[in-house]
Amino acid sequence: MTVVPLVTAALAAAPPDAPERVSHVYEQHLEAAPDRVLPLLTPLGERAWASGWEPDLRWEPPGGGAGTLFVTRHPGHPAARPGSDTIWLLDTWEPAAGHVHYVHVTPGSDVTEIDIRLRADGKDRTVATVRYTWTALGEPGLALVRSKTPESYRRFMQEWERELNHYLTTGKKLPEGH
Repeated sequence: MTVVPLVTAALAAAPPDAPERVSHVYEQHLEAAPDRVLPLLTPLGERAWASGWEPDLRWEPPGGGAGTLFVTRHPGHPAARPGSDTIWLLDTWEPAAGHVHYVHVTPGSDVTEIDIRLRADGKDRTVATVRYTWTALGEPGLALVRSKTPESYRRFMQEWERELNHYLTTGKKLPEGH
């Protein structure tokens, strides 16, 4: 599946100035084999462990995977306003390669790409290389992109890693605020 029409439409709504863009990579060390981690990186699988994650599934191919379309609302997002949704596409789903790629668009704000690659690290551990790339589409997106410093990204990834490892080792989501 191609995301070209989705990204082209989003960029057409962008201001004429060159968009600002930032990308960061982080390696998470997870307490389970890739075949246990991968299902937790789907829109519905993430609900099991990620605090505040509530995707609204709009379409999913039989058996799930690439082409899954869903929306989320993020009250803390700079573009948040009544009726503003972030539109997500699970663009790549390659279980054998341990590769997942998402693209999401918040109209008037940003296009974000999330690329996750898993590799085994011994028998029951995984290294997940997670790359986020944010591209601003408008003023709210500029604020968002400028807020994505290496330090803020590292903290975000460490929290994600902590939540996911807690779930992998206990089978439970971390309580809110912990």
